[in-house]
Amino acid sequence: MKFQTLGNPSNPIIVMLTGSFCPAESMENLYSKLCSDFYIIAPTYNGHYEGSKDFTTRQNEAAEIRQYLKKQQITSVKLVYGQSMGSEIGIELMSQLIADGIAVENALFDGAPCIKLSKAYKAFMLFKFRTMIKMLRGKTVEDAMNIPLIKKFSSGDPEALKPMIEPIIKVAPYLNDNSIRNEVECCYTFDFPQFDTEMQKRMHFFYDKDEKACRTCLKLVQKAYPQADYRIVSGYGHLTYCCKHTEEYIDWIKEICI
Repeated sequence: MKFQTLGNPSNPIIVMLTGSFCPAESMENLYSKLCSDFYIIAPTYNGHYEGSKDFTTRQNEAAEIRQYLKKQQITSVKLVYGQSMGSEIGIELMSQLIADGIAVENALFDGAPCIKLSKAYKAFMLFKFRTMIKMLRGKTVEDAMNIPLIKKFSSGDPEALKPMIEPIIKVAPYLNDNSIRNEVECCYTFDFPQFDTEMQKRMHFFYDKDEKACRTCLKLVQKAYPQADYRIVSGYGHLTYCCKHTEEYIDWIKEICI
């Protein structure tokens, strides 16, 4: 695993976790505006760069991040932030950090796909993800914007996801079949770590009501974490709101961290 860090290490810490197949650079539109006030730690997962070992499980990825924080003698994290699959890794990371005595003050998860799916459905999603990664290899950003799977993923607005698509294209050549398979398993075989009421009150979830993650997962997340804060918008695709309304989104992150 590789770690990108930005900002002053004496500032409050935000750990930022990307979605499937994304390197840390896919969140540059966010962390470039946060690093003046916070110390940003943004991992690039295993399997997402040349020479890396494979991506395995969310538990293993979270454990590597936890070990990194411990080596840096970090005792408190202001915010754990996760996008899509990064939300699941983030929730697991929170559980591990708290168990290890490292304080987590707040959490924000965008488009969290917290669900357990059947083997048949996971096989279907594996086929879709394999196909998408194969399509992205060797493509330009402009080519990628016209791929039907990308258009569907972004609810017909691929331009909004452009800040994420270009980094995924760079990662695509390094994503082998084992890593892709394990990311599907990570996304769609989720159990809910338990948190007390006070921690739940400091957890925030963001969804667009029409994105698949909201339609299939929201009620499960609300059942697991009934005291958490839920912000639901309408008219945007998966992870597109933070790209289209970046300044407002950044302000919200800062408000959570106050």
